[in-house]
Amino acid sequence: MPGKIIRFLDDEQWPSSCLSFDLALDQEKTALCVIDMQNYCIAPSGALVHSLKVHDPELFDKYRKRVEKVVDKTGALLSEFRRLGRRVIFTRHGNLLPDGSDLAERRRSREQAALNASRGQSGHLATAGTADHQIDTRLEPRPGEFVLDKNTSSAFHSTGLDLHLRNMKIETLVIAGIASDMCVFTTALDAADRGFHVIIVDDACTTIDPGSHEAAMLMFRRVWGITMSTGEVLSWLS
Repeated sequence: MPGKIIRFLDDEQWPSSCLSFDLALDQEKTALCVIDMQNYCIAPSGALVHSLKVHDPELFDKYRKRVEKVVDKTGALLSEFRRLGRRVIFTRHGNLLPDGSDLAERRRSREQAALNASRGQSGHLATAGTADHQIDTRLEPRPGEFVLDKNTSSAFHSTGLDLHLRNMKIETLVIAGIASDMCVFTTALDAADRGFHVIIVDDACTTIDPGSHEAAMLMFRRVWGITMSTGEVLSWLS
């Protein structure tokens, strides 16, 4: 299908009078959730990134530039949350069994498609325990910070994240990471549906298709929660 232009309602056309909402944000009950900032989708030789390079070198270059900005923004968020002594949670995405049999059929099929497209050189996801599965060293978790392994897009679906947050009395999640329209978006939606207040940091996440990023951010802030820039989140925290 050729590229398609979709027109969203302008802000003044959006029926905000009947769909707007207010969230009582408490900094003391706020945690940072860093979604899937792993080598497989960040490092040039990572499985997903290499598959993109084989598919379309120009798409690869543009994605890589956006990813580097996201790493920097996420690092700034981590520094401030740690300075303030706030909770930090990381997720890692991938198959938990070497043969990938723990993944849904859709994900196994996508993995095979990536391998076929790259002549067996690289897949789509990473396997737990491999270098690709690890979080980028520039954002490395510190002792005492949660690292949750998941094999689904939403971190709530295949981990104990909901229970952990409630036990820690967390009410608000600030979310950054990869990918905006996939794991970031589904985790944020699940969190909002479970009653958590959610802020997606729009310049601290990205995805393969910039248009999908913009659409995800627009849909989220109109119905589900809040989007802020890194600067706005840092200003709010201070």
